[in-house]
Amino acid sequence: MRAPLMWMGGFRTADDTPSARREKAEVSGPLISHSLIRFHLLGRIASVWGMPRLFLVLLCLFTARASADKQEPRVLFLGDSITYGGNWTIYVESAIRAQKGLSRATIVNMGLSSETTSGLSEPGHAGGAFPRPDLHERLGRVLAEFKPTLVVACYGINDGIYQPLDGARQLAFQEGVIKLRLACIRAGAQIVMVTPPLYAPDNRAKDAINYDGVMEAYGAWLVAQRSAGWQVIDIHHLLHQSVAAAKKADPTFIYAKDNLHPGEQGHLFMAQAVWQSLAPMMRWKVDVAFAEGEKLRLLRESSATLRDAWLKQAGHKRPGVKGGLPVAEAEARVAQILKEYLD
Repeated sequence: MRAPLMWMGGFRTADDTPSARREKAEVSGPLISHSLIRFHLLGRIASVWGMPRLFLVLLCLFTARASADKQEPRVLFLGDSITYGGNWTIYVESAIRAQKGLSRATIVNMGLSSETTSGLSEPGHAGGAFPRPDLHERLGRVLAEFKPTLVVACYGINDGIYQPLDGARQLAFQEGVIKLRLACIRAGAQIVMVTPPLYAPDNRAKDAINYDGVMEAYGAWLVAQRSAGWQVIDIHHLLHQSVAAAKKADPTFIYAKDNLHPGEQGHLFMAQAVWQSLAPMMRWKVDVAFAEGEKLRLLRESSATLRDAWLKQAGHKRPGVKGGLPVAEAEARVAQILKEYLD
């Protein structure tokens, strides 16, 4: 009988192959045990690299936050089209800039439409024009070139590829998130994961497969990782509460006209849900007002300028994304915008 291999979450027996795990996931139910998958990539590092390199990765886990605290703040937002659109990130950016000493912090949104962290793509995506881009194709370049001290990442809505809950797909999402987290930690960045937002809260009849329930399951797994020391912000349930309250006040309120992409008020709800947890995590003042009016317009301009520049600089495989200025030119332009914003 083959001796079991030690994982960070328990023992791995000879029949604990990826295919066996997928079969078990299908049988065991929608929420895969986080005790099994929690640090399984570290187990793979141990088996491939050996214990000395595993020790170095573990050392990174304990020192990333201290390292980030000592460096110039460089905040990076990662996500899909909801993040790329930028509205919720801009509200959060305005709250960060209201903190003492952070008014001129470098804050860049590098969300990318259609992207997943699972590497999955449904057949015929975008009419067969291109598969969904995989975050991990560009992540190494993004981290190496931007050098963030804090990463705020929101994935999941595309990772289920708009299909019913499935153990193999959920496992791919979990593995992708773990890879993302370890890459950020190795790069010296603190990472905060945000649970997926809502799907079709305005018209439940349009969600015949209960895709919002898939997102709830993905979010529940993320929240469960708090017990392993992860920093996770759960916005899913707060968004349901905010949407319910908005509909009670105005029955005509619509969160997302296309069932997926929130409108302006939906983005504000997302920002509020993120900020009420992010601020305490970072020891920032919670009670600050989000930008509005002309201030909000200026931040929209600066955010789009940096987003387009950095997406072009780091590169990606998503067709149809607007190219930006060279990063140096974009940063000079944004410096002038921020001067006006802070005056």
